[in-house]
Amino acid sequence: MKRRPLSLTLRVALLLSAVAVTVFVAVGAYLYQTLQRQMARRDDVELIAKVDQIRRVLAELPSVSAIARDARPLTDTLSGHNDFMLRVNGADGKPLVQTSVTSRPLPHVDSVPAQRAPTLEDIHDWQPAVGIGRMVRAAGLVGVNPASGAGGEPVQITLARERSDRLKLLRAYVADLLMALCGGALLATALGYAVVRYSMRQFRSVIAKADDINTNRLNTRLSVDDAPVELRQMGEAFNAMLDRLEDGVQRLSGFAADLAHDMRTPVNTLMVETQVALARPRTVEEYQALLASNSEEYERLARMIENTLFLARVDNAQLALQREPLDLQVELQRIHDYFDILAEDVGVRMTVEAAPLRAEIDPVLLQRAVNNLVSNAIRYTPAGGEVHLSARAVDGGVVVAVRNTGPGIAPEHLPHIFDRYYRADQARSDQAHSAGLGLSIVRAIMELHGGNISVDSQPGASTTFSLFFKNI
Repeated sequence: MKRRPLSLTLRVALLLSAVAVTVFVAVGAYLYQTLQRQMARRDDVELIAKVDQIRRVLAELPSVSAIARDARPLTDTLSGHNDFMLRVNGADGKPLVQTSVTSRPLPHVDSVPAQRAPTLEDIHDWQPAVGIGRMVRAAGLVGVNPASGAGGEPVQITLARERSDRLKLLRAYVADLLMALCGGALLATALGYAVVRYSMRQFRSVIAKADDINTNRLNTRLSVDDAPVELRQMGEAFNAMLDRLEDGVQRLSGFAADLAHDMRTPVNTLMVETQVALARPRTVEEYQALLASNSEEYERLARMIENTLFLARVDNAQLALQREPLDLQVELQRIHDYFDILAEDVGVRMTVEAAPLRAEIDPVLLQRAVNNLVSNAIRYTPAGGEVHLSARAVDGGVVVAVRNTGPGIAPEHLPHIFDRYYRADQARSDQAHSAGLGLSIVRAIMELHGGNISVDSQPGASTTFSLFFKNI
């Protein structure tokens, strides 16, 4: 069973919780390390202070034998510190005082001379059964003359502790810290979820508005004026997508309406002519004429369907280019030779102006694009006029142009002449041969090549269509 993904609100809340836990752990670890260092330093300072105190007590005693008789002056210095272990050895190494036994033997370390006060550097680590211990070893003098400060019998002082009350308290602090961390993580998750859920109310409002949009209400737009920056960017992108969808739907509706309108004419013609022919018996010649007329209408329908399918393949990127290195002079001359007889029949002169010029272009699509332009040019060029084909190199590519003399195209029609089924002059359009798709096909071919088509028309003078092919 596929696992259902977490909601965005819960994901953000968990991320906030993870961030909070990370911060808590970092701060807790820093505080723990700081507190541990401070407590360890205080323990070491206390250890040194006890050694100084024991030295003073030893100096006030009359002799080493007095220590053996009564060790209370020394043991009293450790009153209230059960974790200390004190051992005082005589000059012969025999123990004079020993308050307790450590869990493990103490290591041998250098002794601090009697003439020097111990420092933090004189304290050493040792390994008890549990945890880490600290110890210091120093020489002391018993029975020092209080007036001169001289004399005295040497003894060795060893003072160690396994774990101070402060460090034991630190262990309890760690447990409290972990509990606080867990509680803080739960609280951060709950508060994060509540905050994110509250912040997402506008997002849910956008979703509700988007859910109301359908194909019959594509003109609805999301209000982004009072939305946060992040939602405003998403709303603007969504509105832009709706603009494109609305434009596409309108174009599709117009395309379907125009296609139905243009197909209705030949279909009605076929139907009416067939009904008339069947109304009464006809001669063989009349049936042959009917079939010839029907054949023309079928050809018109076939061209219309083929052109429509071509544009559909282009729109869905299902048409692959087959680029080849072409000599544009040769290609334009071939097109000239194909249309020359047709142009002569209507009194139009055709010319070609192109030097040998090579370009990587799909030969079939080039011929189709230029053929459409030349066919339109001959159709709208009056007798005695001229259709001129040319090719020239420009920055970044080549330009193939088709220019014809004649009435030109009115300025108000120029922005629409590449739209599907658009005819600039309905009265003059040859409905039998033109469905208004020729220029749309040319534009689609140029877009496939990564180029473009442009038109320059001077009413009453000439019209020039220019095809720009990029170098590859």
